[in-house]
Amino acid sequence: MTDYLDTFRGTVNTWECDEVGHMNVQFYVARASDAGFYMRDALGISPSVVRNEGRAVVALEEHVRFLRELRAGDIMNMRTRLVEMRDTTVVTFHELFNSASGETSATIVAVSGYFDLKTRKLIPWSAEAKERAAPLLGPLPPHAEPRSVPRETRLPAKRLEDAADFVEIYRGAVMPWECDDFGHMNTRFYMARFSDGAGHLWQAIGFNKSAMMAKRRGTVVLELRLNYLREVRSGTLLIAKSTLTRVEGKTLTFVHYMFDAETGEAVATGEVIAVMLDLDARKTVPFTDEERAMLASHVRELA
Repeated sequence: MTDYLDTFRGTVNTWECDEVGHMNVQFYVARASDAGFYMRDALGISPSVVRNEGRAVVALEEHVRFLRELRAGDIMNMRTRLVEMRDTTVVTFHELFNSASGETSATIVAVSGYFDLKTRKLIPWSAEAKERAAPLLGPLPPHAEPRSVPRETRLPAKRLEDAADFVEIYRGAVMPWECDDFGHMNTRFYMARFSDGAGHLWQAIGFNKSAMMAKRRGTVVLELRLNYLREVRSGTLLIAKSTLTRVEGKTLTFVHYMFDAETGEAVATGEVIAVMLDLDARKTVPFTDEERAMLASHVRELA
């Protein structure tokens, strides 16, 4: 059987949970980032190698399926293995568990690239890394396969001016403490901006968060894909804009674009499947006919 690496172990903190009462999506991405340090080390790219030789591994894409909630106080652990080693990139599978129940909470399939920190470009894997990767290679389990959001694809290319009719959900700047030892913004904080800004999007399509909470209804993400298009450094001005692209059954599909406000270039995108949740029963609920009609008026097709 293909070996797995133990790559994370910890506890869900209260401050990592959102108004819905469970660990916020940004911290699932953060756990995959934590796990990546141990996977890099297994490939011979230890922290000292990063510092002394200027070689690293950077995220290019992450596909996440949220299978079960994690609540404040839950203990959790993650295991990791490789799915495919390519010329300059690698596909990695992370599985996050509720350590008490043993159940899978989430799966993250990441595409990462071997990165020269001086030239800021992808480079071919070393022979040593390929040799170390061999015992860690294995197939992707069925429960990690995409359901509604495909892997290894991208949203249509857009600049800031192309998204004039999208909803602005975030405007701000990158802080130094949001950047990692590779000199750019850590993956958690891309997801944080999309997640923290989601209330603006729900408000724009007719769902007031306060009114929803009063009715004991919340919004949750079932599946998403993040594409990291360009590096973002400390001090960069960012704008995130989003739109609704599909209403199907109980699910909504949203797309997010994050732009460098100075250059207008897209630096990241996200495609998200979301549902409405009964906060007491902890089950998804359908939209009413009135809500469906309201949502339909906000659907935008991507050119």
